[in-house]
Amino acid sequence: METNVLEALILIFAAAVMNATYTLPMKLNRKWRWEHSWCAFSVLGVAVVPTIISIATVPQLWSIYPSISAGTLLAMALFGVGWGVSLVFFGLSLPLVGVAVTFTVTLSTSAASGALLPLLTQHPERLFTTQGLVLLGGILLIVFGVTFCGRAGLERERLAGNQEERKKNGFVRGFLYSIISGVLGSLLNLGLAYGGAIQQLARDRGASDTMVSNAIWLPCVYAGFIPGVIYCVYLMRKNTAVKEFLRNAKWYYWLMGALMGLLWYGSVLLYSFSAMRLGDIGTAIGWPLFLSSIVVMSTVVGLFTGEWKPTLHGPFRTLLVGLFFLLAAIAVLSEASRMRA
Repeated sequence: METNVLEALILIFAAAVMNATYTLPMKLNRKWRWEHSWCAFSVLGVAVVPTIISIATVPQLWSIYPSISAGTLLAMALFGVGWGVSLVFFGLSLPLVGVAVTFTVTLSTSAASGALLPLLTQHPERLFTTQGLVLLGGILLIVFGVTFCGRAGLERERLAGNQEERKKNGFVRGFLYSIISGVLGSLLNLGLAYGGAIQQLARDRGASDTMVSNAIWLPCVYAGFIPGVIYCVYLMRKNTAVKEFLRNAKWYYWLMGALMGLLWYGSVLLYSFSAMRLGDIGTAIGWPLFLSSIVVMSTVVGLFTGEWKPTLHGPFRTLLVGLFFLLAAIAVLSEASRMRA
């Protein structure tokens, strides 16, 4: 068990690095608006890249889904739609509050809700066991962490200008977008939690234990990429920027959309590998571990991109307090993964 937990933590760290950097390729698409880059990512990164990887790793992939009940597929599609809407809110919050705050608020909120939902829906009897209480303690630390990180963002905006400028910059709106994105984003974790039948059929058809989760993700991501495309097309029409989408495109703009998907979906795959190593409540423990690690890594990215000045006072000190709580949550949740029910 100790070896499995160590392997899971290594996989989670690698996944966090990939997820914390997946939006950076957008910065290279200088002649595209946000909706242009996000549309390319939604189609290429969220739909095409996962399809190619799944076909390559799961034998007889398309024969699996007719054997799954319509109710299960519908539930996974609904989880995917909710997650797809969360991606839109996530993308909208990035220019309003920056990489560090967006990742921190969104992923910490998602970590808390994504840990509770599988536990409550699939293992409610464990809620008040020692393991369940330790898990709840880790979630509480995440709540403290996101509170301090949000306060750090507000302090940074206060130093940058007056109240009217903060209102114009839309920090509060971006903060709310991040929270909504976090709650809806946790629905993707339920897709993995409810996909056991798909996972077993993929294994029966010869998929390796590390790749069976690819078959689970497809119903979710197919439903999930639709809200992003619809919203991006709406923005293009509203801003009369449809023609710009093709006219201003460079060949590597499309490659950046695919690269975003490779980094994002690669992180999701590594997370699913880690969850399988954390036991039968791996989705309840692994999800907050995964997302808390992304928060830490996104802060590092924020430092490199100049969003934060590394000082021992002011907003950055408040951010460090929030990160301390998140790191403590990672330690507590790791301990929960070692416990028996």
